[in-house]
Amino acid sequence: MGILCCQQAHCPTMASDGAWLHALTVSCLLVLSLGQSKLYVGDGALRLGGEKVYLSGVNQAWVNYACDFGQGHYNKTRPQLMKTLDSIYDNGGNSLRMWLHIDGSSTPNFNSSGFVTGLDRYLIHDLTDFLNEAGKRNILITLVLWNCAVKPGHRLGGLLYDDSKLQSYIDNGLRPLVKALRNNSALGMWEIVNEPEGCVDVDHASSETCYDTTSLNFLDFADWTHAHVPLQRLLVFIGRQVTAIHEEDNEALVTVGSWTYKSVTNQFARRNFYSDHCLQLASGQNNSGLDLYQIHTYSTLGIYWPTDPFKVSATKYALDKPVIIGEFSQKKGAGLSAAQQFSWGYHHGYSGTWGWSVRGGDPAADNLHVLETGMRELRGQNNQSAGGIVNFVIPSQQSDSWHMYPIRFFMFLYSFFMN
Repeated sequence: MGILCCQQAHCPTMASDGAWLHALTVSCLLVLSLGQSKLYVGDGALRLGGEKVYLSGVNQAWVNYACDFGQGHYNKTRPQLMKTLDSIYDNGGNSLRMWLHIDGSSTPNFNSSGFVTGLDRYLIHDLTDFLNEAGKRNILITLVLWNCAVKPGHRLGGLLYDDSKLQSYIDNGLRPLVKALRNNSALGMWEIVNEPEGCVDVDHASSETCYDTTSLNFLDFADWTHAHVPLQRLLVFIGRQVTAIHEEDNEALVTVGSWTYKSVTNQFARRNFYSDHCLQLASGQNNSGLDLYQIHTYSTLGIYWPTDPFKVSATKYALDKPVIIGEFSQKKGAGLSAAQQFSWGYHHGYSGTWGWSVRGGDPAADNLHVLETGMRELRGQNNQSAGGIVNFVIPSQQSDSWHMYPIRFFMFLYSFFMN
């Protein structure tokens, strides 16, 4: 918006009226600076304030599963979250991936029929505090809405299978949430769902290529949750939420946490589940495409295969959007250290690396000490020909949306000349 202002006015260097020149120049600069306060995609990379940036950080991903925000939970989890933010800051990181609703057991509010009725009175306050604390430390937060680990009785299942229940969440939960947080520049991006491949129905026949899974290898997509959700339903679930986020905040970035690169590329005899075409087809909405891709990777039988992210540059996946390696670990890193993996991502065309996970404790998870070694490897980096700047400064929080900038521009001019 700021660039458009300067292009239309041509930001003249000479004018007969010095006051007009001064007012116009100051206004253009004001709009330009305000219009770049959030993370965005430009020239195929993630950018902030005009600079190419690299997201170096960690997965929390929760303190208490599905019970970190809202319903009075935050007071219990806040001390641990502040400790994590301090660790990221102290070790030169800049980003954190945090899960929110997960299975719907705590947030948002559901009625007895499985429809979402709203958000509880604590949730927005909790998230605002968390984002503000992250912003003070120049850390960008990715909020993950759902985890595709659907089990009998989980409220998430209703949203996946029933359009009216999904719409109740979009109207009464998601839109109010996005609207409340959209001006917080520490909110780096939204993630609709973690690893949806884990609940996709493998060997589901469809005449539409976007929905057909009969060619999928059971070793690649094991449906480990045994939810057997048709891919079409997953794409509806994802695409309609993407559209709602984009409509409430047209600067927002939205992604999906894919279990493997095999579901986000058409290379290597694979198929991109989440292409703009497939999401638009399933959702029936034009603004449902992702803004960037995120892939997870862990070693198999102690090795990375030749087409895994830590074996190839991001360009090999032939994608038209930035790619983040959203989960990986030293523990299951095929002999590569955390530092080596962070460095690989930075120098091989990826837009970020988030180690798994602060909590530790599972067979793939590193501990916080190991993750800190990875972030320290990239501390202070700013090679715009490689990953970009790591230790950036998040612009100050804005109290209104960019839609107000043209109005403020003309109000500034009016006030200047009237006085």
